[in-house]
Amino acid sequence: MSKSDTDQDLALLEAQIAALRDDIAHIVTTLGDLRHTSAESLRASLSAHAETLRQSGAARLADIGGSAEAKLADLTDQARRNPWQALALAGGVGLLVGLLWGRR
Repeated sequence: MSKSDTDQDLALLEAQIAALRDDIAHIVTTLGDLRHTSAESLRASLSAHAETLRQSGAARLADIGGSAEAKLADLTDQARRNPWQALALAGGVGLLVGLLWGRR
């Protein structure tokens, strides 16, 4: 091998090493961008899911509140129509709770 062939091979090798360095730098940049993009998309997805759950919970709470108010209105109406029955029922529940607590 002559000196010029060696110099050409060395120059070609240096060019390939420089291209490899550029490719590695590009890969590192792409991976960094991908990490941030993935984190941001995951955060957005979780935020949207949390908002959906919050809205669903609020709707269910409103339904339960309306149902509880309707049951309370029915119970109040029944107690007004039959006060002695309501008094006996309340006394029975009180007696039962007292017996259960008295055993402890």
